[in-house]
Parts: sequence; structure tokens; C-alpha cells
Amino acid sequence: MIGFAGIVALTSGKASFKPDAVSGIAPAWAVLACLLATLCYGIAASFTKRYLGGLPSMVTATGSQLGAVCGLALPALWLWPASNPGTTAWTAIVALGVLCTGVAYILYFRLIEQAGPARALAVTFLIPVFALVYGALLLDEAITPLMIGCGVVILCGTALSTGLVQLGWLSRAR
Repeated sequence: MIGFAGIVALTSGKASFKPDAVSGIAPAWAVLACLLATLCYGIAASFTKRYLGGLPSMVTATGSQLGAVCGLALPALWLWPASNPGTTAWTAIVALGVLCTGVAYILYFRLIEQAGPARALAVTFLIPVFALVYGALLLDEAITPLMIGCGVVILCGTALSTGLVQLGWLSRAR
């Protein structure tokens, strides 16, 4: 709840349903999409632990990637660009698919198996913190003291939920 409170505080001033001047999309839709993605992650991780717990993480990761390929093949063919992408684009796609997604999924499913879905998913609270850092480093976005404070709250909530940090009174209450 502490990490979630940090995320709510971080997005509270930005989440309106007025369309953005640049993209034409209301920021609140992005926040709602992130919440929906979080819900899907929670359901999928619990499902994975319950029904696929005995399978090696390589098998689970391969199956999930093949499912994604099947689900995205028809839209990809339908929306294929007029000119074929170059070698650089294909290399980037393969690198993203194999390194950033394939290897990450193997580690993710192994983490679900060994640590459990709740602890494996707790690190997703760190995504907004990384978004702030990447926005500042890559897009020269300004980071305010409020953003830093919200990031600290998120980090504290994540540390508590994963057991990295324990409060003495909390562990005695259990």
C-alpha cells in the first residue's frame, strides 16, 4: 500500500481526461492502462504459479512468447509498412525480442517459481521511478522535489513488500 500511495501521489497532478496538446491523448488513459496492465500481471503471475508451477521457466517463457507471436502475427501482417524495414530495424527487433523479452521472461518465471508471485511482482512498482530517471536522462525532463519524494515512498514500499527491509513492530505483530 505504501508503494501504491507513492504512485498515486506521483500521478495525481497529471491524471486528467483533457487531451494532451502534443499527443492528443488524455494522460488519465495512460494511468488507467498502467493499472489494467498491473491487474493483468497479478492475475497472470498467480495463474502461472498455480497451474504452471512444475514446468521449467524456459518452457513457460517459450510458451508465452509463442503465444504472443500468434496473437500479434495477424495485426503485424495487416499493418505491414509499405517499404520493408532495413537491417538495422530487424536487428533491433531481434535484440529486443531475444535479450530484453526472452531472457527477462526466463528470469521472471524463475522468480515466480522461487519467490512467489507477490514478491516477483513487487518490483513493478519501480517502473515509475525508472520512468522518471529515463525521462530526465533521455528526454531532459525536469525532476521536481515532489517526484523525488514520491520515488522514495515507492522505493520504501517496494523494499517493505519484498522483505528487503523489515519493521520491528510489524514483524512482532505477525
